[in-house]
Amino acid sequence: AWGGMILAFITWFVVAQAQSGEITVDSLGKLEPNLAGNIVAIVSSGLIHVVCSLVKPQNYDFKSMGEIKMLEDDQSGLDPKDYSDKFLSEAKAWVQKWGCAFTIVMVIVWPLLSVPAGVFSKGYWSMWVFISIAWSFVATGVIIWLPIYESRDTFINVFNSILGRKSMKQEEAKIGAEQTTETTETTETTET
Repeated sequence: AWGGMILAFITWFVVAQAQSGEITVDSLGKLEPNLAGNIVAIVSSGLIHVVCSLVKPQNYDFKSMGEIKMLEDDQSGLDPKDYSDKFLSEAKAWVQKWGCAFTIVMVIVWPLLSVPAGVFSKGYWSMWVFISIAWSFVATGVIIWLPIYESRDTFINVFNSILGRKSMKQEEAKIGAEQTTETTETTETTET
């Protein structure tokens, strides 16, 4: 992070000096020096991270994370297949594939689509603004509502507990315990 920040400041000042002939508040506030500094900050931080990771990788295999003992007594909500090595490897591959593709689209393809237009006409500008706003609303909706939808059973159980109602799991456990007790009593009666 420090290396990327230092390179970004150097780039910001050099571009401002090269364009205006001096470093002032006005020259530093122009679009081109700011854009150059921000791009260098983002790209150089990523490159520094990758190079450092390849030169001196950490010797950690994440097996110890799988050995961490769960503190929850009730693990009925945990699906063992979600923690299998095969599932996690497939999930990692999916995230890497789509993450790289999305990054290429957003960092390279999206800006390149605006280059042939040169100076935007009002209609072209309106299209870009509409796409950006629509993208923001869709992303916001997914970020907010998808986790809520995926956790709906937990929310229902919490609200039922707050209202003093028993959750479905508690009812199932109670019925299972009653059936076990009845079976034990029947077995004891039969033996005597």
